[in-house]
Amino acid sequence: MQDKNALIIVDDDQELLQMLKSFFSTSGQHCETFFRADDALKYLATTTFNIMLADVIMPGMTGLELTARAKRLRPDMNVIVMTGHIDQFSYDDAIKAGASDFIKKPFSLNELMMRIMHVRLQEKLRIMSTTDELTGLPNRRGFFTLAEQNLRSATRGKREAALLFIDMDDFKAINDTYGHQAGYTALINMAGIFRRSFRTSDIIARMGGDEFAILLVDAPRQNIKSILDRLQRNIEQFNSDKKNAYPLSISLGLTIHDNNEPRSVDEMLRDADILMYEQKQTKK
Repeated sequence: MQDKNALIIVDDDQELLQMLKSFFSTSGQHCETFFRADDALKYLATTTFNIMLADVIMPGMTGLELTARAKRLRPDMNVIVMTGHIDQFSYDDAIKAGASDFIKKPFSLNELMMRIMHVRLQEKLRIMSTTDELTGLPNRRGFFTLAEQNLRSATRGKREAALLFIDMDDFKAINDTYGHQAGYTALINMAGIFRRSFRTSDIIARMGGDEFAILLVDAPRQNIKSILDRLQRNIEQFNSDKKNAYPLSISLGLTIHDNNEPRSVDEMLRDADILMYEQKQTKK
């Protein structure tokens, strides 16, 4: 199940859970409720939610512990923490755990809806600021945010990852020969090829101009060749279509994430950029 507009509510007050589930169901929003934080965490491992409401003080795992662990699982999920013990509540601790907002108990349903609308508006603005308008891919800012989160996760879990830095060949010639609209179309087509070539879990971004970066998440080294072969086949398939006025071609650099000697996203991009430039010069 993937329902990004759904809510998950975690609280040890059964009466509150039933009231909120009834309210959200009546208003047409999917809502799942959990009495225990660890049960909610297990559910989050298989399901995507847009917003989580979590009580701060619960038996066993606290709401802030749940928030921190849930954000590692679902970095894009927004969390609103609830508390009836404002004297024991630390707003700084909530933000450090990854919460987007908090609400004091008791609250009215109208106040809760206003909090949720505010969080969703902030999320919409964040997405707009991190998305490339032309291709719909993450832009440079969005790539760094997502890539840094995933590299930290890969390092903690001792999982393999790789980064590709890609530059379109002869992009200026397409613009000069066919016009800037053709250049825009070429970028959109290239983004489409990338989407078909890589998994939804991989991070594909337009870094600016005709440059793209792709973080391959959980990509064992022995699988990378087959991934690149699939990319090349998809480019060749595009070029074989006689309806396309010009062929597409790329130069790329590849660098591997080493858990024993982790590098920053900046460092990996720099190394992949050098290798990409070397390949482009070899072609010339």
